[in-house]
Amino acid sequence: MATKEAFLTTVREALAKGGQTPAILVPEVDVIQNATDLRKGLAQRKDALLSQLQKNAVLQEWNVVTVGSEAEARDAVIAIAKGLDADLVVRTSHPMIERLGLDEALAASSIESVLLTSRSGNLAPDQLQDIAARADIGITGVDYVIAETASATLVSRKGMTRMSSLLPPVHIAVAHIDQVVENLGDLLILREAELAEEDAPNWYMNLVSGPSKTADIEQTIVIGVHGPGEVHLVIITG
Repeated sequence: MATKEAFLTTVREALAKGGQTPAILVPEVDVIQNATDLRKGLAQRKDALLSQLQKNAVLQEWNVVTVGSEAEARDAVIAIAKGLDADLVVRTSHPMIERLGLDEALAASSIESVLLTSRSGNLAPDQLQDIAARADIGITGVDYVIAETASATLVSRKGMTRMSSLLPPVHIAVAHIDQVVENLGDLLILREAELAEEDAPNWYMNLVSGPSKTADIEQTIVIGVHGPGEVHLVIITG
């Protein structure tokens, strides 16, 4: 008993003294400068990164189209849609997609295009989901493309929804070569800088690394059960 009481007394005395946790020195990191330096390095290796991306994209079962301009990217998207006999496509409001002027081009090919956002008029979420599920193709821009894993990265932003890339059986992602990074580490460096500059909430990211794949208990891979079974990546190099 005496031993127990002595132990408790020691604990009480230690707690009464309080004290401060030793400071841990963390080196200051200039995330903005790190991102700037990284972008310069990536710009100098565009050709190598594109080659790496194309090689790995084939392994991940992407259908890759490389074009020289936004106009050619629009034509490539229309060609894919017509080749699939699409009647209805849904798209996001990503700046890249807005610049392509797809709505008019799709309409000229008798293909209906619906802008799908979380603020699409007076439509309820279940109505938006129904439209996306009925669509033949979902068209999105991307924020980054990881060459090492051939992953198209979509950052969730206010008003945008993931349904365009998840529910239709075919997903077309449009990217510019300047958005290609080498690996996940590069992506995180650039995102950290963006968050510091924007002072924005830490939106989640959706990484698409080829068509949806599911394995059963016998390890049989099935394509397109829980997402698009066919994916296209249109890369603008100019």
